[in-house]
Amino acid sequence: MEMKSAAGGPALGAPAPLRAFLGGGGRADISVSVEWSEEIAAPGGRPVFDSGGVWTLHRTNTGHEFVFRSPATGEAPYKLAAMDESFSRGRVWLARRVFGGRAEVYPLEYPLDELLVIHRLARGEGVEVHACGVMDERGRGLLFTGHSGAGKSTMARLWEQRSGARILSDDRIILRRDALGVFTMHGTPWHGEARLALPISAPLCGVYVLEHAGRGNEFEGMRPARAAAELMSRSFLPFHDGAGLEFSMQFFAEVVAEVPAKMFRFVPDESAVREVERHG
Repeated sequence: MEMKSAAGGPALGAPAPLRAFLGGGGRADISVSVEWSEEIAAPGGRPVFDSGGVWTLHRTNTGHEFVFRSPATGEAPYKLAAMDESFSRGRVWLARRVFGGRAEVYPLEYPLDELLVIHRLARGEGVEVHACGVMDERGRGLLFTGHSGAGKSTMARLWEQRSGARILSDDRIILRRDALGVFTMHGTPWHGEARLALPISAPLCGVYVLEHAGRGNEFEGMRPARAAAELMSRSFLPFHDGAGLEFSMQFFAEVVAEVPAKMFRFVPDESAVREVERHG
């Protein structure tokens, strides 16, 4: 993702958790130009999607617009991001009355950065999953997916103690195919309670759907249709976008056809890591 300040625009910066993910070189999948605005005019009509929070999404003749409002900044929008159809190029306007006093601004502050990634991925690029991602000492990517409270951060902390293991993220992982057609998982800066995130990737070698165990660690095999559905329900998807949902469903079907997927009811101690290593 690339952001540039237009002539006379704001000085750009990034918060500390994102700095490890900053880099240069190569063509960015998403590129935005950032500008000041004295007054941001909101699009007319009903939004395509209303988050119920600070943002709404609107359809335009040339693409989409994310509009941001907050009771703390008044009725008028404080930010607007206009993106093309592919969510690869766009412009971001910041209300000077809100951001003008800052020495530096991060124009893609959460949730805009994640929203752009989710919508871009849905154009045939991949999917963001609610998951902990671990690269073990042999370089294998292990995906532990779960709803909030299922134990993703706990699993991340357990693997963090394992020599040679690296935690890509304890909460959000991006799945894609690489140039050779291999499914890979990528760390993201949007960490969870364990605050673990790394800008690295690993080949996806195992998928585990987390649940808390009653007495001992237990694996349960799943039919491909169920495994794909479990992943789908634990992912961040543009539910207003029919084509994007169709792509995501097909993507997960291909993932579970090529990568072993199991339900994992685990005990939150070292034994869970040992069981994955032994079972894997």
